[in-house]
Amino acid sequence: MLSGSWAIPSFEPVAMIPSGTKLTAYHSDDFKGAAGASALQRILDEVAAGTYQPNIDRVFRLDDIVEAHRYMEANQATGKVIAVP
Repeated sequence: MLSGSWAIPSFEPVAMIPSGTKLTAYHSDDFKGAAGASALQRILDEVAAGTYQPNIDRVFRLDDIVEAHRYMEANQATGKVIAVP
């Protein structure tokens, strides 16, 4: 929404989401502006150093993508769910 009106005429994404569909988002005022840049830089530095520890819940093979979706839709994930080929 820009200045109180939708930027694309007749486009209402929230109204267009089918019933039963889950929509999730993450928002944090803690990571706006310079605070966000420093947090991202810390992650990049840790990745480069080989010390970054992401919160990975489960890894699925791409062949098991249906099971992975069921797992996420059942709200069982406590971290990132990854599908690998």
